[in-house]
Amino acid sequence: MKTVASSVIKKKKDETNIDLTPMLDVVFILLIFFVVTASFLKENAMDIEGQDPNNNPPPPSNDQPQNVLIQIDARDQIFFNQERIDISAVRARVASARAENPSASVIIRPDKQSTADVLVESMNAAREAGVTTISVME
Repeated sequence: MKTVASSVIKKKKDETNIDLTPMLDVVFILLIFFVVTASFLKENAMDIEGQDPNNNPPPPSNDQPQNVLIQIDARDQIFFNQERIDISAVRARVASARAENPSASVIIRPDKQSTADVLVESMNAAREAGVTTISVME
């Protein structure tokens, strides 16, 4: 009887093994499927950290066209040639500066603490004034 009981115990131990190979195959197939079908996006960001906002632009020379400088400080206040203006006045000021010098471009210098809304509104106002070259300076 001992041989019958020991053979039954051995059979039960053999029967309890679970083969995980098919499950691993399915997992790897799903992994390959998701990697192949995934779309990877590269996010673009602007790095606005840079110079101290109190630095003044270099003086204009006579052989170069004088560019229009718009500064945005940390409290989202807009300065046009060191004079504080409202966002609604940006278009008119840029248009009058372009009338004096049609080849001038617009340079916008935002502070790193300013919001993107004011930057975009300033860029849109400059485009409405007919400017095609707008640069964002750190």
